[in-house]
Amino acid sequence: MKRIVLLAACASITACSGHIASTQVSPLDDVRAMIQKAKDAGAEKCAPALQAKAVAGMYHAAHELDEGSANPASENDDLISSALSNAKKAYAKAKKGCKKPAPEVITLEGVFFETNKADLTASSTATLDRAVKTLQKRPNINVEVAAHTDSRGKASYNLDLSNRRAASVMDYLVAHGVAASRLSSKGYGETQPRADNATVQGRAKNRRVELRIK
Repeated sequence: MKRIVLLAACASITACSGHIASTQVSPLDDVRAMIQKAKDAGAEKCAPALQAKAVAGMYHAAHELDEGSANPASENDDLISSALSNAKKAYAKAKKGCKKPAPEVITLEGVFFETNKADLTASSTATLDRAVKTLQKRPNINVEVAAHTDSRGKASYNLDLSNRRAASVMDYLVAHGVAASRLSSKGYGETQPRADNATVQGRAKNRRVELRIK
């Protein structure tokens, strides 16, 4: 009779211990939660490398725990800690927002216009013909033709002039085989100088045409 009671007690304890184990929080739960939080914040787009490290680290740690690895507990703790750290970093980076990569810009060196006009000079054709070939080799990209002036004259005049010059270059590209649907044109006037307008050399650099890859 005592033996039966003892066996029943042991069975009860075993059942209870199983119930306790099933309700325990996994040491990986915090990692899973943070990875999901980072994902929801956009980490897969804004911080893909960190997010991937976090996920890989979580699976590695889970594998070690499931397999009853002979690794010391401290090593498993390090795996979990590292995964959690990467997930937190991915979340923090995602919360700051994705920085858009700077657009690829091709400056068309050698494109010139008649003074105060949008008419292209004859010497510009060599550069523009190379641009046509470049765009034909890259049929999957769209391009904004952007024109700039120096700061001499009124800002409103320079803006209008740059718009007309950008349109003139776009017309040339279309006339020589680039699909109009791939192109747009915009003039920026004097608003985006890349050199000092106080010098002749600086003004020459500021008067330019660019292809901005979209």
